[in-house]
Amino acid sequence: MSWSHYLLQVNIYLVVFYVFYRLLLTKETYFVLNRVYLICSGIFSLAIPFIQLDWFSKQEISQQIYVQVEQLNQLITQGPVVAETQSFNWGSLIVLIYLSGVLFFLSRFIIQLIGVKKMFNGLKNGLAFSFWNKKIVAENLPDAATVNHHEDIHIKQLHTFDVLFFESLGILTWFNPIIYLYKATVKNIHEYLADEAAAKFQGDKEAYSMLLLNQAFGVNVNTLTNGFLKKSMIKKRIFMLYKERSRKTAIVKYGIFVPLFALALLLSSSTIRKNEQLLAAAEQVQLEEAKATVAEVLNLKPERSVEVVIGEPIVRFPLPKGTKAVDGINSFYKYLGNTVKYPSLAAENKVQGNLVVTFKVIDRKTTDIKIETKLGAGCDEELVNRIGAYKEGALKDGNYSLKVAFMLQGSSAPFLNENAKNKANFISLNTISIVGYPFEADEVHSFVSLENPPKFPGGIDDFYKFLGDNIKYPEEAAKQEIQGNVFVSFIVERDGSLNHIKIDRGLGYGTDEEAVRILKLSPKWEPGTQNGKTVRVKYNLPIKFSLNKRQTGAVKGIRIESQEGAIKLTGDQIVLRGKDFEDGKSPLYILDGEILENGRISGIDPKTIETINILKDDSGVALYGEKAKNGVVIITTKNAEKVVTGRPSKKPTQR
Repeated sequence: MSWSHYLLQVNIYLVVFYVFYRLLLTKETYFVLNRVYLICSGIFSLAIPFIQLDWFSKQEISQQIYVQVEQLNQLITQGPVVAETQSFNWGSLIVLIYLSGVLFFLSRFIIQLIGVKKMFNGLKNGLAFSFWNKKIVAENLPDAATVNHHEDIHIKQLHTFDVLFFESLGILTWFNPIIYLYKATVKNIHEYLADEAAAKFQGDKEAYSMLLLNQAFGVNVNTLTNGFLKKSMIKKRIFMLYKERSRKTAIVKYGIFVPLFALALLLSSSTIRKNEQLLAAAEQVQLEEAKATVAEVLNLKPERSVEVVIGEPIVRFPLPKGTKAVDGINSFYKYLGNTVKYPSLAAENKVQGNLVVTFKVIDRKTTDIKIETKLGAGCDEELVNRIGAYKEGALKDGNYSLKVAFMLQGSSAPFLNENAKNKANFISLNTISIVGYPFEADEVHSFVSLENPPKFPGGIDDFYKFLGDNIKYPEEAAKQEIQGNVFVSFIVERDGSLNHIKIDRGLGYGTDEEAVRILKLSPKWEPGTQNGKTVRVKYNLPIKFSLNKRQTGAVKGIRIESQEGAIKLTGDQIVLRGKDFEDGKSPLYILDGEILENGRISGIDPKTIETINILKDDSGVALYGEKAKNGVVIITTKNAEKVVTGRPSKKPTQR
């Protein structure tokens, strides 16, 4: 069997199997089975021409078919014999065109592989894709966790294998339009599988669909990768996400294909493989002669294999090329990747570039660390300190040279020491890239992503105490029995002040205004810091408004609680709870500026109370002496005369 005859059969089977797929399976949602079918179609198309079922071709029915076909050919081809002339060899031209196509698509494939490597080594802003067991998911993408899970599915299910298989098959059968349908169909199935899992991970198909639509104008990445942002497939992916799942009876279709495939195999053994017309057409294509001609003209050399080495999304640490992997090198790379930080001074001054450091390993310890090519702005010191602190002892003894690239994401600042190289006569390690972000004084940071978040003086408990001491339940909200959370957001400025206070979700009836009022009274916070610099931070906070009622439902009250203690007014009584008011430790009561010597507060009508303040620790003792060592409860009624804060009034209170 000649190569041309084999190639012809392969393409016939590819067409037959894909037609079966389009007719029977394309609308089914058994994506895993569809994927298996397409891969098997490609493999069987390559294998069937080598399968010879002689027992079938020797049967009488097949022999009779051969006789009839041969007789028919004789009847058709009988006629005057024309002397063969030396005409142009169309077969050779076809071969030359075919081989040119193979070379073109092979070169394109290699360029794409190189492109994949560059993608992993380049900037990753706004990208999300995977290749083999590596992935890139840009941190600036919306709902990056869901996108990350999407790419994990591509990796776990080995989708890159399918892509490379059909790309390789496409090089051999580039002239067959069906192969491009195989490629597109397989990639669609990959996305359907990943979308199905990612939607379950997110828990909301509608939200996931909106995530896909938001990326509809994203950047198309290399065709060899499994990319989340391929805009040409968005519509199909959303359609399949909502498509009703196929019934179990649809699996019968996959079962029907088995006898169909067996029939195609038998017919190929008895007809296609021995068909005289196909053999004659194949003989016209002298592939070996054409290959020799093309090789002579182009002086072809063996193609070099391409190694794609990929590291982590932000800090990359591939193994060295051209040398054997050093024991423990991965551990060293991971250590640097987890510890080296972009110096704040360099980020603030937009310093980026290469530096080269050399060091020795003696008895598994790093010594004699030197900066051969300096970058400055704290980068040199950062790297020297991190290498000097490496204690795992996984590197072999020797002299090492390492180039580190400090790069600012999206910065147009000049890249310094661009041509820096590792020092000669040292073991050259692969370049490590540390990606940072330019410092922006006006940038508002997220609370959860900050190194040192802002905090209220004294901590969160003191903040809740501040709220409890100062907040007032709006009268209208109390009348209407309005309860619930008011969700507030604000920005903690670099000086600790609160700004841009707004209601994200309110209750109304004066509760929203009260929440804003109390936050405007807040003292300055301790500002948040990032890379040693104070930054603006957005803070989200729920403030709870809660009404307490007796079972009779006659009276409304106010409840202020914290982890340290609580005071509760409900009905016609006041109840104090918490660790500071238990075990017989009675606080000192101040009613409208006067001390209640007997501590009896049960007679106070909660309806008449305007404010309640609680003093603890030394603040109460400083005002009222040792009698206030268990705390002070300052109660002011609506009819009371104004008093100096915390001090008894000089005038008698009217009650």
